Amino acid sequence: MRKGFAVSFIVVLLFAGGYFYYVAQAICPIPLTYTIGDIDPSFDLSFDEAKLVITEAESAWEDATGQNLFTYRDDADFTINFVYDERQATTDAEGNFKEKLDETQSVTDAINRRYNQLVTEYDRLQVEYSKKVARYEKNLAAYNTQVEALNAQGGADPEEYAVLQERKDDLDVEREELNTLSRQLNNLVDEINRVGEQGNRLIEAYNRGVQEYNDTFGTSREFTQGTYSSDKRIDIYAFQDMDELRVVLAHEFGHALSLEHVGNEKSLMYFLMGKQPVPPVPSTEDMEEFNRVCASKSIWDTIKLSFTKS
Repeated sequence: MRKGFAVSFIVVLLFAGGYFYYVAQAICPIPLTYTIGDIDPSFDLSFDEAKLVITEAESAWEDATGQNLFTYRDDADFTINFVYDERQATTDAEGNFKEKLDETQSVTDAINRRYNQLVTEYDRLQVEYSKKVARYEKNLAAYNTQVEALNAQGGADPEEYAVLQERKDDLDVEREELNTLSRQLNNLVDEINRVGEQGNRLIEAYNRGVQEYNDTFGTSREFTQGTYSSDKRIDIYAFQDMDELRVVLAHEFGHALSLEHVGNEKSLMYFLMGKQPVPPVPSTEDMEEFNRVCASKSIWDTIKLSFTKS
């Protein structure tokens, strides 16, 4: 009777070990075999482009763990689909809005450079004008002093008169140069003011646009760009660019491995996106979650080990 009980007990353990081994494998299905399902043409994403970016996303986990976690196969049951809906429409609207903001900023920067060039030119001409004014005033004072002296002597003889006339002609040339510089300075002031006002209007418009952008799109977004479903599928709904798509895919791949969300905002498995590194790299918290779910030994392995030792 005692021997029969012992045999029955071992059989129960063996069945129990098999059951928990099955559950452990189901929790973390490694390697996960997948294929590419539907790609909505609205994404303008080819099959080859999709396959490449998916491969890059899976490499984030495989490089960090040193394991073959994902395998592509044409006839796999697990599918990755690209489903276009209002989320991608919103993402496109955000991209268009940001593109217009970038264009406005580019124009604003160009106007700012033009403004600085004008100010630099004004400062240069102002220094030149000041020097020429000082020289003109000095030459004019010398001329007037000479005229007064000659008048006090009763007038100038023909030779002295000719010298005075030559100096007067030189002063007239200097005065005309000063008038030309003055007009240039005034024109520069008008242009500086015009460009400055234009720049101010653009800056105000840009700042309003930035505020509107932040109000509309600036908040951190949950990972609604994609979903993992237990019926063996990942659906991608929205992405701004290939960098963001890699992060979204890496996040959903984590869920496909049964990983839960973690606390570090830079983690691939954080519930909000925006602070993750590009290209995606699992954080310490991501790896701890992976090890918790996928790296522990099964009960079946423990039972086999105990039998070996005994």
